Amino acid sequence: MTNFTLKHYLPYLLLAAIMLVLAWLPEQWQNMLQYNYTDITAGEYWRLITGHLLHSNTWHLIMNIGGLLLAMALHAVYFSYRQLAWQWLLCAVAIGLALYYFSPDIRIYVGLSGLLHAMLALGAIKDIQLKMTTGWLLLIGLVAKVIMEQCFGPDTDLAELINANVAVDAHLYGVISGIMLGVISSVFYRIKTVLA
Repeated sequence: MTNFTLKHYLPYLLLAAIMLVLAWLPEQWQNMLQYNYTDITAGEYWRLITGHLLHSNTWHLIMNIGGLLLAMALHAVYFSYRQLAWQWLLCAVAIGLALYYFSPDIRIYVGLSGLLHAMLALGAIKDIQLKMTTGWLLLIGLVAKVIMEQCFGPDTDLAELINANVAVDAHLYGVISGIMLGVISSVFYRIKTVLA
């Protein structure tokens, strides 16, 4: 583990800045970037990624930036810029594809929450590798949260606040993709360590 410095914040702050800039785009431009099932079917595959960067309203954006800051505070020290870029890209694509194939009833999706769940799961896996009890607590909390959402549905007050349906399936796919990528990375790291 490396010492924590300001550079560890930068990828998270850059992602927050991108989301803020996109929030100021005209609605027509945002519509060209949002996850849209019909348009993805027509070949507009970038929407699998760009939909994560848009938000339904200001409250939605503020909450997701808050979640991003939480992920940064908990785990920024663990990953290099390159690792974060690959993690975020792979998880964004995995969540988008899972929504497309397993939740076709979700026709429009915007928001970072699925990717935030993946980030937190990846950080929890890293905590566990480092023998930190907090990693298990975070992972159990995330899994319990998505199970509750799958069983009882989304929080209706939250849906009203963000003026959109809460895509709990994106949270589920985020946790799954984060755990899978975290475990795969751990296995490759151990193999690399043994072979070194």
